[in-house]
Amino acid sequence: MKIINFQMLTNSDIALLASLALVFLIQIYFLLVYYLKLALHKDRSPNQVSNQVTIILPVRNEEEHIREILHKFSDQQYNDYQLLVINVYSEDSTFEILKVLAETNPKLKITSLSQEAMFSEKQAINIGMKGASSPWIILLTSLSGTIGPEWLSKLNSLLTPETEAVIAYTNLGRTKGFRNLICRLELFNQFMISGSWALAGKPFVFNENNILFKKSMYFDTLGFRHKLNRNFANLELIFNENFKKGKVEITTNPDMAVHELIEDDRGDHLKLLRKSVQIRQNLFWSIKISLFLDDVTKLLLPALAVTLTVIHPENWMIIFAFPVIFILLLLIIVKILLNRLNEQKIFIPSLVYFLAKPIINWCLFWSMYLIHRRSKWN
Repeated sequence: MKIINFQMLTNSDIALLASLALVFLIQIYFLLVYYLKLALHKDRSPNQVSNQVTIILPVRNEEEHIREILHKFSDQQYNDYQLLVINVYSEDSTFEILKVLAETNPKLKITSLSQEAMFSEKQAINIGMKGASSPWIILLTSLSGTIGPEWLSKLNSLLTPETEAVIAYTNLGRTKGFRNLICRLELFNQFMISGSWALAGKPFVFNENNILFKKSMYFDTLGFRHKLNRNFANLELIFNENFKKGKVEITTNPDMAVHELIEDDRGDHLKLLRKSVQIRQNLFWSIKISLFLDDVTKLLLPALAVTLTVIHPENWMIIFAFPVIFILLLLIIVKILLNRLNEQKIFIPSLVYFLAKPIINWCLFWSMYLIHRRSKWN
């Protein structure tokens, strides 16, 4: 391997090489200070204090599955909770079955959104927040898979007097098919990014489900007032405006993870992407800038390496040492995090998706921007 002869380089060559070194150092900084911290993160010592929790669960047309859905919570090793089920204008017998079940289940409380309307997801959550009698709330969907018996007790054990939210992992259950795989990759990527930023003191989330939070956070900020017309995101908008450094706990414990069981839908991945782009647009500027810097340097690293190799092929081994070191370190971090979350069969796809995600984000951002401009002028 030849040593680079700087005396033979032009000023533009030196500028390119310096840019490569700078971009490499920035990416190494993000990997070590942000992503590695999440991969190695361990939960704090459990707190034995019990806090009253309300689980909000919107359902619609679930008469065939409602008993199975509610049974998932029957084995919880935690007693101080209320299950508030919101019947979202069901057209079958879901509400009638719920009323019968509530007569024999003291933990079950039901309410209803009786008429379909715009912003119904936000309205259902708002009804749930008003109907909850507990100071702590957690939102799930009717599609949530198996809930571990220690799920709620372990979430509660991470609460301290200073904590305002505990963020746990959510993804899809693994099934066959490319659409299931690509959605799992997106949700894992979202958690990897938001969890890393949370541990770095810049907390935000892409997913509202499986987050234990203070009910007062919702009402102190007037709930969804002035946010009703923001599509794709719901509680995420409130979380990202109110999460503060040192007030949010993150957990990679698979016992607190939730995997949703959904059928493949062609539009699911696109919805997740649009949601993530819109959430990023509503973040604080300090977080936006750091996310942008991470994205742009991730793209510039291979681009600069290829450019320098074309100009000086004799130094290709030294030049490509930069992206190779970056990829090896990223491989280690992704593997550790996947093992911690007990996620299987997405190791190499997760790496590829992580590297390609900045391009996906920017393409989607510009397409949404052009559509918005077109509709504005029309």
